[in-house]
Amino acid sequence: MSVLETLCGEIARALRVPVAWIGFIGEAGERVVAASGTKATLVPTASSFASRVARRLPAGRSTGGPPVVIPDTTRDPDFSDHPLVLGPPHVRFYAAVPLGDEGILSILDRQPRTLNADQLALLAAIARHAARELQLGDELSEARERFKDFFEQTSDLVVSIAPDGTVLHANEAASALLGISRGASLLHAAEPDRREELRRVFGRVFETATAERVESVFVTASGNRVTLEGWLRPKVLDGKAALARVVFRDITDRKQFEAELGNARDAALEAARVKTQFLTNVSHEIRTPMNGIVGMIDLLMATPLSEEQQDYAHQARASADQLLSIINNVLYVSNLEAGTLSAAMVDFDLYRALQRIVEVMKVAALGKDLDVGLVFDPSLPPVFRGNLSKLRQVVTNLLENAVKFTEQGSVVLSVTLQTETETHRVVRFEVRDTGLGIADEDRLLLFERFAQLDAGSTRRFSGVGLGLATARHLVETMGGLIDVESAPGEGSRFWFTVPFPRLARDRRPIVSSDLDLKGKRVLLVDHQPTSRKVVTHYLTATWEMRVDHATDGADALDAIRAAASAGDPYRVVIYDRMDDLDPLAFARAAQGTSVVYLTGNEIVDEGTLREAGINAYTSKPVGQRELFDAIAIAMAHEALPLPRAAAAPRPLTQPTRAVSFDEKQGVRILLVEDNFLNMKLTMSQLERLGYAADSVANGQEAVEAVGAHDYDVVLMDCQMPVMDGYQATLEIRRREKETGRRHRIIAMTANALEGDREKCLAAGMDDYLAKPTRHEELDRALARYFA
Repeated sequence: MSVLETLCGEIARALRVPVAWIGFIGEAGERVVAASGTKATLVPTASSFASRVARRLPAGRSTGGPPVVIPDTTRDPDFSDHPLVLGPPHVRFYAAVPLGDEGILSILDRQPRTLNADQLALLAAIARHAARELQLGDELSEARERFKDFFEQTSDLVVSIAPDGTVLHANEAASALLGISRGASLLHAAEPDRREELRRVFGRVFETATAERVESVFVTASGNRVTLEGWLRPKVLDGKAALARVVFRDITDRKQFEAELGNARDAALEAARVKTQFLTNVSHEIRTPMNGIVGMIDLLMATPLSEEQQDYAHQARASADQLLSIINNVLYVSNLEAGTLSAAMVDFDLYRALQRIVEVMKVAALGKDLDVGLVFDPSLPPVFRGNLSKLRQVVTNLLENAVKFTEQGSVVLSVTLQTETETHRVVRFEVRDTGLGIADEDRLLLFERFAQLDAGSTRRFSGVGLGLATARHLVETMGGLIDVESAPGEGSRFWFTVPFPRLARDRRPIVSSDLDLKGKRVLLVDHQPTSRKVVTHYLTATWEMRVDHATDGADALDAIRAAASAGDPYRVVIYDRMDDLDPLAFARAAQGTSVVYLTGNEIVDEGTLREAGINAYTSKPVGQRELFDAIAIAMAHEALPLPRAAAAPRPLTQPTRAVSFDEKQGVRILLVEDNFLNMKLTMSQLERLGYAADSVANGQEAVEAVGAHDYDVVLMDCQMPVMDGYQATLEIRRREKETGRRHRIIAMTANALEGDREKCLAAGMDDYLAKPTRHEELDRALARYFA
């Protein structure tokens, strides 16, 4: 029974009348939508009381107001001739209330009667309720019509399916595009190789009664392929999914756009690779003539010159140094944009790393009345984990900037703990100087790439504005902030913060440069011949370690026990994955020996590795530098740091001793250089330093010369015709295994991008000098031969 029928029954009982109904007046008569006491559905106009009472309503009144009551129809002129009054059922009483939109609530009785005030109020109240129900019904009907229109006319594909994929309903868009209708299979509309995947999705949705996203390729009615996506939502009845409905959207154009973006990304990566190669070549081509310029100026300044000539030479040297600095910054920023700079996270001793940078800055400040210092918070932990390469570059750029713009006074690097949480420590780095200072209106330009302040005093120092821009970029990539506080004439205070993850309290500094690997015994466990050969070369030819091999875990453990029993234990074990033992199980079994794990591309959990007893790890293919760092970390207990207060400043290179003239004359040197000007320059530098040397023009000649003569040191250029320096070094090292004689090979290369030093060392070279080469650097490199 509907709500309207219930209302009709209630008013009939309350007023004690036999008949009550709700009807709508139309051309054909009064259409009855709800009634009590009668089953009539259509009352002809001639027999409709509602049609006659409607003529009594004021103009414009469709609902509301008091009921219209006819106490005795025989006495009312509008109803006395009504056929239902004159004949059966002989209606004598009639009352009505308009409900709106031609709707009327009517009550009838065979006896004349009147209605008191309470009854009239009740009739009016029920009429209002009926009017609201009629309005809601109209709105619901309109909503159904709107939904039907939307369902059928939307461009999206709306499909209802049964658990087996049978189509229960499909709107016009789905039927037109996919050619499906009721009873067809949605699975059959999919591309054949996608059907099984769709079947599994349908099964999960109906089994779990949980909505799931669907994306698949379908074949249209015209044979084209389209990609559709949507959410398959189940309709749950009595706890089970009875059907599921999906609204598909055509994403074919979007997928094509994504594919085009992918192709564009690949093209961009290739362009970056080509750009990096170009930068490498540019670095070499620029540094080769720069080597001659700087070196020849040095030689010129060592000759007798007038005061005016000395001034000219000094200015030329300063200009050359400035040009070299600009080149370095341009190449660094370009590599940064190309994404070719390393971003390795390593454990490092922050204090010692900063101390080395400050020592370099002290050299840069020579000739000025300027003190460069470091203030380090002693409460900071000894070991940090982060990107040391980026941190070093930021600090260097800020200190270089401060030294450049400060003529007298001081430049101080301060490092303090700003804040700490359970997971991180935020460290504040601050560079204070007593230089020119910066106006507020100029501060915004400082960190913009290629921007320069317009003040005449600033232009006096020139530059292209890359240092601070690079510093800002690097700080932001490390998750930190950078800013400056300054005022004209009061100096500047540049600061930046970097969050570092907290490490275990027992982690100690790893001073890898203090670690001497020569003669130490190592076990290499690697079943891959190529990898074993490369790592063995690093261990023996480069670091002169004693290497044994094993191909599986069982042999390795036997070798470890045998070495320990013989009193000559392995200092470190380097191992790859094994066929017979899990890497963690092997580490636990090898307790008491430092172990380095060579991982693949898998994601590693450092906490799990540490609990198993693995001291360090590095991923394959492993480079020489990464392997050395891993060994240094594994053997870190041998590199005990000095207390902070007693730590002496570290030299920039290996300690060297004074070399006598007789010792220099006893060393035979071969210079391998294809550029005539650079060859002349280096030979002059060697002569001034007291060394005698021969020269050849390419790597092939170098190999032949080393085989024919007893040279002690080879100064090796890297890029040369016929045979480059890397190939020549590998060939010399190969021949050394037959002769038993080892030469010290020092790289002299114009390639100074990140990774070039490691490439030289990986080729088997012992030392590295970047062009332009200063005679002091050359002197120190040769002195390390005697050390």
